[in-house]
Amino acid sequence: MQNLRIVIVEDEMIIAMDMQEMLQDVGYTVCGIASTYEEALSMTKTAQPDLFLLDIGISGAKNGIGLAHTLHQLGLPFIFTTSRTESSYIESAKSTKPYGYLLKPFSKLDLYANIEMALGHVQSPKVQSLYLPMGRNKHHVALNDLLFIKANGNYVELKIGERRVALRKNLKEFEAKLPAGHPFLRVHKSYLVNRNHISSFNQLELSLLDGTKVPIGRTYFTEIKSNMMIV
Repeated sequence: MQNLRIVIVEDEMIIAMDMQEMLQDVGYTVCGIASTYEEALSMTKTAQPDLFLLDIGISGAKNGIGLAHTLHQLGLPFIFTTSRTESSYIESAKSTKPYGYLLKPFSKLDLYANIEMALGHVQSPKVQSLYLPMGRNKHHVALNDLLFIKANGNYVELKIGERRVALRKNLKEFEAKLPAGHPFLRVHKSYLVNRNHISSFNQLELSLLDGTKVPIGRTYFTEIKSNMMIV
């Protein structure tokens, strides 16, 4: 990918500047340096990045793991850059589905190789889809045809176009099966909604393009705003 735009998320400025120099030496563009969760989140909207290099230990409302979950929801690729080798950190990082886990200190060649490997995935997007059990068969469903998923006891209810399909699975289990970069937002403890089908929202509810109204949980509104492109 030519003119790759990268945001560095690092709260030690000396390290950030070293990384910037290495990236520029191999032909990448550094379009921003952030030291907190809030700064990095703002750059998802203002810097038009292709990739984030993300330190786990940043400060702010959330640490690097929290930011990684947000980037994953937004469909933005990222590579962790960290000195943490503990299994607990690695397991937490795995849950965010990163494109790499680069241990500090690293060389320019290490950095370049990790980014180029990540680009192989970024540049070859696949149509996101699931196979859902319906009767005896598994039926292909494109994720963008799925409007929302609603928790209903031990089941989840899926709205697919005009159809509603029930699966014996809880919402947390279903969410964990979604692929990286999926378009769904948690807007309520009982709802996952496809951001591509949202037509409007306020503090109490959101409206989908088909006219469906979905409630917004009080604890989710701030997160929803941060994940939507508001001008």
